[in-house]
Amino acid sequence: MLSRYIARKFWGPFLFVVCIFSLLIFLGDSIEKMRWINTYDTTIRLVLKYSLLSMPSWLVMILPVCCLLSGLFVISDMISNGEWTACLAGGFSVRQIFKPIFTCILLVALCGFLVQEFLIPDLSKKAELTLQRKIRGHKDWQFNVQNDVTIRLDDKRILFAKSVHPEQGLMQGMFIDIYDNNWGISKQINAKNFRWNEEEKTWVFEDGFIRTFGDGSSIDKEETFETMQSDFYIPPDQIAVGKIKPSYLNIKDLFNRIKFLKASGLTYFQELTFINTKLAAPFATIIMCLLGLPFAIALKRSSKLINIILALCIGFGFWWIVSLMTSAGESGMINPFIAGWSPVFIFFIVICFEFKYLKI
Repeated sequence: MLSRYIARKFWGPFLFVVCIFSLLIFLGDSIEKMRWINTYDTTIRLVLKYSLLSMPSWLVMILPVCCLLSGLFVISDMISNGEWTACLAGGFSVRQIFKPIFTCILLVALCGFLVQEFLIPDLSKKAELTLQRKIRGHKDWQFNVQNDVTIRLDDKRILFAKSVHPEQGLMQGMFIDIYDNNWGISKQINAKNFRWNEEEKTWVFEDGFIRTFGDGSSIDKEETFETMQSDFYIPPDQIAVGKIKPSYLNIKDLFNRIKFLKASGLTYFQELTFINTKLAAPFATIIMCLLGLPFAIALKRSSKLINIILALCIGFGFWWIVSLMTSAGESGMINPFIAGWSPVFIFFIVICFEFKYLKI
């Protein structure tokens, strides 16, 4: 009965705080983007649409603060009403009182992770499409289009493309250099287009020619063709070119990207860091809340304003450390696993000392 009672006390403040933060994020982002109306000659409806599509990614970031604020409100309310003292006098331990709050936070962290994986990537892409195609007027804009791309196909073949359009399954102005055992060029395949065939699940050369080289890299033979099937079977959506935003990809997409980069002999610190950061996010929510909740006991009858300031300080401090470690992991300065998980491990140790000191 006590657990259900405390859980009910948690959800009220939590939903209220989420609604307030959502409204503030939406209004702040919309007002800041209103300048697009004059800059790009767009409409208020499109600006509001963009802000709505972008809001969930911001909301997932502030869920830990919402959880912490709600937990602080519950504990401070129980202390001010005398319920805290009554529970302790009735034989309940602090951990037993914390348990339903922790369970609610765990549920929120799990829901946040699922939203991060299955909802935010699609919404973030729709927001970017709205911005580029409808607001800025770039009708033909596509994701992940890159120019002057180099891809290592295997140990003896390197592909060069003037432009890569993964969404269309198309590479333009491309050629493949094929090398012999002494790293001398033995053959070159040039094509105007390199197009993905969905039925055959392979890439097809279009409108090109094949050069065969002899000694001294002199051209021995040149043959033209209209179409020619290749042995390159990597689907367009798995071709990793250019920079990425973590909000566009889920963990599965990041693993596919790493697989491609590894096969191409390229670095993948950024992708591996994003994976570890995404996996650590639910634990970071729990750690942040466990770090802040004991302060409500230490401060006893503190005002709700102090609780709000405390939650914001802990939240921004934690985010600062996470951002710092993520940047270091992306650049390869530290191991991506350490970059993603070290804030959780460090603050877990702090929590252990905190709980021991407060005898919780």
